[in-house]
Amino acid sequence: MAALAGAAAMALGVYLSKHHRTSLPVLAFTGWQLFIGGLCLLPVALLAEPPLEALSAANLGGYLYLCLFGAVLAYVLWFDGLAKLPPAAVSSLGLLSPVCAFVLGWLFLGQGMDAKSMAGFVLVLASIFGVQRAVGKAG
Repeated sequence: MAALAGAAAMALGVYLSKHHRTSLPVLAFTGWQLFIGGLCLLPVALLAEPPLEALSAANLGGYLYLCLFGAVLAYVLWFDGLAKLPPAAVSSLGLLSPVCAFVLGWLFLGQGMDAKSMAGFVLVLASIFGVQRAVGKAG
């Protein structure tokens, strides 16, 4: 049910952003989308999740890190890449997110990988290679 609601919200967001153009720069527009999305999730989080414990300095530091590097810097680099490279080349790199998560988990947490996960890992890398190769030939 949550996946269906997420897909519906994404579809509505894409529809609204296409049919209600704005003069905001793309980075500012994305920031507003993230902010409003967070506000929409707030009631669900308050109803479905237990209250937060007191936040430590480490918690706040982690949150600040995610805000600055996981959101602000990531989006700045993403839009810069889209401005300089073909969209097909840039969009296929989004598939690297779970691959990076695995590599970081393996390096820092000692996590392993089963055969199904390895097949997905190889499929993602092969897909990215195929897209990049096709884009290179077309360009």
